[in-house]
Amino acid sequence: MKKTLLTTILLCSLLALQSFAQEGEGYWPRAYYAGLGMGVVATRGDIGNDDNVVYKLDDGTTETVHFPALDLLAMPDFILGVNIREFSLSVNFNYWRYTEVMGGFPDESNEQGVRIYRLGFEFAYNLYWPEFFQPRIGIGYAYTNIRTNECVFPSDTEKELTSAELMGSSFALILGIRYFWTDHIVLQPDLKFYEAWFSHLNTKEMGTFDLKHKKWQTFAVMEVDLIWQF
Repeated sequence: MKKTLLTTILLCSLLALQSFAQEGEGYWPRAYYAGLGMGVVATRGDIGNDDNVVYKLDDGTTETVHFPALDLLAMPDFILGVNIREFSLSVNFNYWRYTEVMGGFPDESNEQGVRIYRLGFEFAYNLYWPEFFQPRIGIGYAYTNIRTNECVFPSDTEKELTSAELMGSSFALILGIRYFWTDHIVLQPDLKFYEAWFSHLNTKEMGTFDLKHKKWQTFAVMEVDLIWQF
Protein backbone atom coordinates (compact mmCIF):
# COMPACT_ATOMS: atom_id res chain seq x y z
CA MET A 1 0.00 0.00 0.00
CA LYS A 2 2.81 2.43 0.89
CA LYS A 3 4.60 1.72 -2.44
CA THR A 4 1.33 2.28 -4.32
CA LEU A 5 0.79 5.65 -2.59
CA LEU A 6 4.36 6.74 -3.33
CA THR A 7 3.98 5.76 -7.00
CA THR A 8 0.72 7.72 -7.21
CA ILE A 9 2.28 10.81 -5.63
CA LEU A 10 5.14 10.72 -8.14
CA LEU A 11 2.73 10.21 -11.05
CA CYS A 12 0.53 13.15 -10.02
CA SER A 13 3.61 15.34 -9.57
CA LEU A 14 4.92 14.47 -13.05
CA LEU A 15 1.54 15.17 -14.63
CA ALA A 16 1.36 18.52 -12.86
CA LEU A 17 4.87 19.51 -13.93
CA GLN A 18 4.14 18.52 -17.54
CA SER A 19 0.97 20.65 -17.60
CA PHE A 20 2.76 23.60 -15.99
CA ALA A 21 5.50 23.40 -18.61
CA GLN A 22 3.00 23.27 -21.48
CA GLU A 23 0.95 26.17 -20.18
CA GLY A 24 3.92 28.43 -19.46
CA GLU A 25 2.90 31.83 -18.18
CA GLY A 26 -0.59 31.64 -19.67
CA TYR A 27 -3.92 31.91 -17.89
CA TRP A 28 -5.01 28.95 -15.78
CA PRO A 29 -8.84 28.71 -15.69
CA ARG A 30 -10.28 28.17 -12.22
CA ALA A 31 -13.64 26.98 -10.97
CA TYR A 32 -14.73 26.64 -7.36
CA TYR A 33 -17.08 23.97 -6.12
CA ALA A 34 -18.99 22.67 -3.10
CA GLY A 35 -20.46 19.23 -2.68
CA LEU A 36 -22.14 16.69 -0.48
CA GLY A 37 -21.53 12.97 -0.68
CA MET A 38 -22.32 9.72 1.09
CA GLY A 39 -19.92 6.83 1.41
CA VAL A 40 -20.03 3.24 2.58
CA VAL A 41 -16.92 2.37 4.59
CA ALA A 42 -15.50 -1.12 5.07
CA THR A 43 -12.57 -1.33 7.47
CA ARG A 44 -10.15 -3.86 8.90
CA GLY A 45 -7.20 -3.59 11.26
CA ASP A 46 -6.19 -3.30 14.90
CA ILE A 47 -9.22 -1.34 16.11
CA GLY A 48 -12.08 -3.34 17.59
CA ASN A 49 -10.34 -6.69 18.02
CA ASP A 50 -9.07 -8.16 21.28
CA ASP A 51 -6.04 -5.87 21.34
CA ASN A 52 -7.32 -3.52 24.07
CA VAL A 53 -5.22 -0.75 25.61
CA VAL A 54 -4.37 -1.26 29.29
CA TYR A 55 -2.46 1.32 31.37
CA LYS A 56 -1.63 1.93 35.00
CA LEU A 57 -2.80 4.98 36.98
CA ASP A 58 -0.93 6.81 39.73
CA ASP A 59 -3.02 5.13 42.45
CA GLY A 60 -1.86 1.69 41.33
CA THR A 61 -5.11 0.67 39.63
CA THR A 62 -5.45 0.05 35.90
CA GLU A 63 -7.90 0.97 33.15
CA THR A 64 -8.78 -0.99 30.02
CA VAL A 65 -9.94 0.79 26.87
CA HIS A 66 -12.18 -1.10 24.44
CA PHE A 67 -12.70 0.16 20.89
CA PRO A 68 -15.66 -0.12 18.49
CA ALA A 69 -15.73 -3.00 16.00
CA LEU A 70 -15.79 -0.64 12.95
CA ASP A 71 -16.67 -3.35 10.44
CA LEU A 72 -19.03 -1.48 8.11
CA LEU A 73 -20.51 1.99 8.37
CA ALA A 74 -21.89 4.89 6.33
CA MET A 75 -20.45 8.39 6.47
CA PRO A 76 -21.32 11.71 4.76
CA ASP A 77 -18.67 13.87 3.09
CA PHE A 78 -18.83 17.70 2.99
CA ILE A 79 -16.60 19.15 0.26
CA LEU A 80 -15.15 22.55 -0.65
CA GLY A 81 -12.64 22.83 -3.47
CA VAL A 82 -11.16 24.49 -6.50
CA ASN A 83 -10.41 23.22 -10.01
CA ILE A 84 -7.29 24.63 -11.69
CA ARG A 85 -7.39 23.31 -15.25
CA GLU A 86 -7.30 19.51 -14.90
CA PHE A 87 -6.29 19.58 -11.23
CA SER A 88 -8.61 19.58 -8.21
CA LEU A 89 -7.77 20.62 -4.67
CA SER A 90 -10.35 20.13 -1.93
CA VAL A 91 -11.01 20.13 1.79
CA ASN A 92 -13.19 17.22 2.94
CA PHE A 93 -15.00 16.83 6.26
CA ASN A 94 -16.69 13.64 7.51
CA TYR A 95 -18.85 13.50 10.63
CA TRP A 96 -21.02 10.66 11.88
CA ARG A 97 -22.61 9.43 15.13
CA TYR A 98 -23.95 5.92 15.57
CA THR A 99 -24.10 2.93 17.94
CA GLU A 100 -21.53 0.16 17.51
CA VAL A 101 -20.65 -3.19 19.06
CA MET A 102 -17.54 -3.01 21.25
CA GLY A 103 -14.54 -5.22 20.59
CA GLY A 104 -12.59 -7.15 23.19
CA PHE A 105 -15.63 -8.84 24.76
CA PRO A 106 -16.63 -12.53 24.56
CA ASP A 107 -19.91 -11.63 22.83
CA GLU A 108 -21.59 -8.68 21.05
CA SER A 109 -23.82 -7.65 23.96
CA ASN A 110 -21.91 -4.42 24.72
CA GLU A 111 -22.84 -1.51 22.43
CA GLN A 112 -21.86 2.12 22.87
CA GLY A 113 -22.28 5.44 21.08
CA VAL A 114 -19.48 6.34 18.68
CA ARG A 115 -18.64 9.67 17.07
CA ILE A 116 -16.21 9.82 14.15
CA TYR A 117 -14.93 12.92 12.42
CA ARG A 118 -12.26 13.27 9.78
CA LEU A 119 -10.77 16.40 8.24
CA GLY A 120 -8.87 15.78 5.02
CA PHE A 121 -7.22 17.32 2.00
CA GLU A 122 -7.34 15.81 -1.48
CA PHE A 123 -5.44 16.44 -4.71
CA ALA A 124 -6.61 14.85 -7.96
CA TYR A 125 -5.70 14.85 -11.64
CA ASN A 126 -8.76 14.76 -13.94
CA LEU A 127 -8.05 13.03 -17.23
CA TYR A 128 -9.67 14.24 -20.49
CA TRP A 129 -10.26 17.72 -19.08
CA PRO A 130 -12.34 19.70 -20.08
CA GLU A 131 -14.61 16.92 -21.43
CA PHE A 132 -17.87 16.09 -19.65
CA PHE A 133 -16.50 12.63 -18.67
CA GLN A 134 -13.27 12.77 -16.67
CA PRO A 135 -11.64 9.74 -15.00
CA ARG A 136 -9.58 10.90 -12.03
CA ILE A 137 -6.68 9.71 -9.89
CA GLY A 138 -5.51 11.38 -6.71
CA ILE A 139 -4.05 11.28 -3.25
CA GLY A 140 -5.27 12.49 0.12
CA TYR A 141 -4.36 13.08 3.74
CA ALA A 142 -6.77 13.05 6.69
CA TYR A 143 -6.80 13.54 10.44
CA THR A 144 -9.25 11.18 12.16
CA ASN A 145 -10.78 11.30 15.64
CA ILE A 146 -12.88 8.41 17.03
CA ARG A 147 -14.69 9.04 20.31
CA THR A 148 -16.40 6.13 22.09
CA ASN A 149 -18.73 6.48 25.08
CA GLU A 150 -18.22 4.42 28.25
CA CYS A 151 -15.43 2.33 26.78
CA VAL A 152 -12.88 2.83 29.60
CA PHE A 153 -13.24 0.12 32.26
CA PRO A 154 -11.40 0.74 35.58
CA SER A 155 -10.06 -2.22 37.55
CA ASP A 156 -11.68 -0.51 40.55
CA THR A 157 -15.30 -1.44 39.83
CA GLU A 158 -16.57 1.35 42.08
CA LYS A 159 -15.38 3.93 39.55
CA GLU A 160 -17.67 4.95 36.68
CA LEU A 161 -17.08 4.07 33.03
CA THR A 162 -15.70 6.95 30.98
CA SER A 163 -15.15 7.84 27.33
CA ALA A 164 -12.00 7.80 25.18
CA GLU A 165 -10.84 9.46 21.98
CA LEU A 166 -8.50 7.75 19.52
CA MET A 167 -6.57 10.11 17.22
CA GLY A 168 -4.57 9.41 14.10
CA SER A 169 -3.67 10.25 10.50
CA SER A 170 -3.98 8.55 7.14
CA PHE A 171 -2.90 8.73 3.51
CA ALA A 172 -5.31 7.86 0.71
CA LEU A 173 -5.28 6.63 -2.86
CA ILE A 174 -8.29 7.99 -4.82
CA LEU A 175 -9.77 6.57 -8.03
CA GLY A 176 -12.93 8.03 -9.51
CA ILE A 177 -14.92 9.65 -12.28
CA ARG A 178 -16.33 13.13 -12.81
CA TYR A 179 -19.46 13.28 -14.93
CA PHE A 180 -20.79 16.75 -15.84
CA TRP A 181 -24.58 16.71 -16.17
CA THR A 182 -24.42 20.44 -16.86
CA ASP A 183 -21.73 23.13 -16.66
CA HIS A 184 -22.48 23.43 -12.94
CA ILE A 185 -23.78 20.05 -11.72
CA VAL A 186 -21.29 17.20 -11.38
CA LEU A 187 -21.79 13.58 -10.31
CA GLN A 188 -18.63 12.11 -8.82
CA PRO A 189 -18.34 8.44 -7.75
CA ASP A 190 -15.04 7.61 -6.03
CA LEU A 191 -13.15 4.70 -4.54
CA LYS A 192 -10.84 5.76 -1.70
CA PHE A 193 -8.34 3.55 0.11
CA TYR A 194 -7.03 4.99 3.40
CA GLU A 195 -4.11 3.52 5.31
CA ALA A 196 -4.42 4.99 8.81
CA TRP A 197 -2.26 4.89 11.90
CA PHE A 198 -3.54 5.89 15.36
CA SER A 199 -0.84 6.85 17.85
CA HIS A 200 -2.63 9.05 20.43
CA LEU A 201 -5.35 8.32 22.97
CA ASN A 202 -7.25 10.66 25.29
CA THR A 203 -9.04 9.53 28.47
CA LYS A 204 -10.44 11.34 31.50
CA GLU A 205 -7.77 10.09 33.91
CA MET A 206 -4.72 10.13 31.61
CA GLY A 207 -5.42 13.07 29.33
CA THR A 208 -3.77 12.72 25.91
CA PHE A 209 -0.87 10.29 25.70
CA ASP A 210 1.12 8.32 23.11
CA LEU A 211 0.23 4.70 22.53
CA LYS A 212 3.06 2.26 23.05
CA HIS A 213 2.05 0.45 19.87
CA LYS A 214 0.34 2.27 17.00
CA LYS A 215 -2.98 0.91 15.81
CA TRP A 216 -3.12 0.44 12.02
CA GLN A 217 -6.41 0.43 10.17
CA THR A 218 -7.34 0.22 6.48
CA PHE A 219 -10.49 2.04 5.30
CA ALA A 220 -12.04 1.26 1.90
CA VAL A 221 -14.65 3.87 0.91
CA MET A 222 -17.20 3.71 -1.91
CA GLU A 223 -18.58 7.23 -2.21
CA VAL A 224 -20.90 9.19 -4.51
CA ASP A 225 -20.75 13.01 -4.43
CA LEU A 226 -23.09 15.60 -5.91
CA ILE A 227 -21.11 18.76 -6.69
CA TRP A 228 -22.13 22.31 -7.61
CA GLN A 229 -19.39 24.10 -9.60
CA PHE A 230 -19.38 27.88 -9.83
